[in-house]
Amino acid sequence: MLPEIRQKSLEQYQSWENFNSHNGIRLIDLDDGESVVEVTLTKNSVNPLNMAHGGLIFSLCDVATGAAARTGGRMSVTQNASIYYLRPGTNTEKLTAKGHVVKEGKTTGLVEAEVFNDDGTLIAKASMTVHYLDMPSIF
Repeated sequence: MLPEIRQKSLEQYQSWENFNSHNGIRLIDLDDGESVVEVTLTKNSVNPLNMAHGGLIFSLCDVATGAAARTGGRMSVTQNASIYYLRPGTNTEKLTAKGHVVKEGKTTGLVEAEVFNDDGTLIAKASMTVHYLDMPSIF
């Protein structure tokens, strides 16, 4: 991905006011077939056991895979998803998800994400099938 396109994409993504911004999910980095997203945990993002909420972890994976899939120049939506919660999201200030495209097909693609805590421990892994829409990517 060209540096100027990468920078413009990151700036555009950060300017949107939507589900991601409401929940503190930020796109940190973007490259060909790859993305990095982060969220800082707050009292509103944990469950009653003071662990990162599973829905937030799933959302991080969904955003990371969607952003990575769109680096190919096409818009996509999640068609199917599978997530493995490996460890609780505790004793951490933020979570970081890294998405990467495994296979980009004609109409669908396979994209994976991994979620890490502050010390780099893997806490979740997801596989998402994305469906490519017949429209160019908005970033």
